[in-house]
Amino acid sequence: MISIIVVYNNERTLNEILLKSLKNQTVKFELIKLNNTKRQFKSAAEALNFGGNQAKSKYIMFIHQDVELDSDSWLENTENYLDGMSNLGVAGVAGMSEKGTTNTERMRGYISNCGMLWGKPFKKPEEVHTLDELLLIIPRPIFNKLKFDEKNFDNWHCYGVDYCLCVQQMGLKVYVIPAFVYHRSLLTNIKDLVVYQKRLYNKHIKSFRYIYTTTGKINWLNLEIRKCFRFFQPFHRRIFPNWIEDLKREVSGFNTVLDLGCGYNSPIQYCKQHFSVGVELFEPYLLESKKKGIHNQYIKSDIREIEFTPDSFDIILCSEVIEHLKKKEGYELIEKMEKWAKKKIIITVPNGYVWQDAVDNNKLQEHHSEWYAKELQNLGFKVYGMNGWKKLRGYKGSFKYKPDILWILLSDLTQKITYYLPQYAFQMFAVKNLE
Repeated sequence: MISIIVVYNNERTLNEILLKSLKNQTVKFELIKLNNTKRQFKSAAEALNFGGNQAKSKYIMFIHQDVELDSDSWLENTENYLDGMSNLGVAGVAGMSEKGTTNTERMRGYISNCGMLWGKPFKKPEEVHTLDELLLIIPRPIFNKLKFDEKNFDNWHCYGVDYCLCVQQMGLKVYVIPAFVYHRSLLTNIKDLVVYQKRLYNKHIKSFRYIYTTTGKINWLNLEIRKCFRFFQPFHRRIFPNWIEDLKREVSGFNTVLDLGCGYNSPIQYCKQHFSVGVELFEPYLLESKKKGIHNQYIKSDIREIEFTPDSFDIILCSEVIEHLKKKEGYELIEKMEKWAKKKIIITVPNGYVWQDAVDNNKLQEHHSEWYAKELQNLGFKVYGMNGWKKLRGYKGSFKYKPDILWILLSDLTQKITYYLPQYAFQMFAVKNLE
């Protein structure tokens, strides 16, 4: 049997995602819920040790509140895998191998992460270097000998990676198992991550020259670079504000938002508004967004065919959508938006044509048209540049040159110019006030 430990700070997320997937499991399990809505626990290690000490089953599974098991037989199948593993220290569903030269080559596991497939399908458990902390399974006798390190990891980072490295030093193994899950995460918390990566490195430097994690490789050089970025980050944000800040400012103070082609991870999640409606045709994306609760209401529909009465919404957002339509269809949609919106229309779109084929088996992701600043300006939009100089970008917006970190910095520097000269930017942020 498996004891399930979950620390939660959002009861809706817990009920709608994890607990729903546990409701009809084919085997019995023990569930230990730890309410952290009032921040009773100061760290993940403290909370998980508290819960793990109460567990009575053969295996203890530590899982995030926003993880959904993909079948009713998930626990039964997983327990069968666990029983067949030799020298098991800890198991999970996503991790990193020491084999390979890039993060992509080292990825092991196969899950849905924030609506996108992560890793590659595989059939047998595979030994890895470290695991992602979204799900960790530890045999109870091992947990009784080795707890999570509350002293060094007194926050919410690196506790799981540390555990993986510790069990290896005990002569035990770390495994990824072929057990599919949906990680329906909204925002990624990276505050103070480099601080705990440094503690992790210092603790294990004598045993591991490199530490490979799902957040990147950890060694002395990478840590020093990240420390520099962490130091300059507040200045960077002040000098090079992200377009999300523009969106938040434009949406602020309005009551209703229509999000056309909302996808699975709409930027509207960063904004505070009273009521939002998401429209999406591709059902997997619609389901992902609905599970996350990004919008108050959802409509499954083709945005080319949907109709609303005039002045139905204060604001209409159409982010990275019109390039997926034929040019005539894009113009027709903009004309409709001008009728449906009372106050404002916001459009984000690549500058010019950016080739993109189907993604996630979704043909709606193909690009069919190109848009330029001048034509949006002629339609009455104020247009601003996003994401730096277009010439730095290549396939699907990736940087043409290596290393990425250098070209990200260069792109940010050019953003100060292309913001006001959108015809040279990679993407455009267009706003039309209707009042």
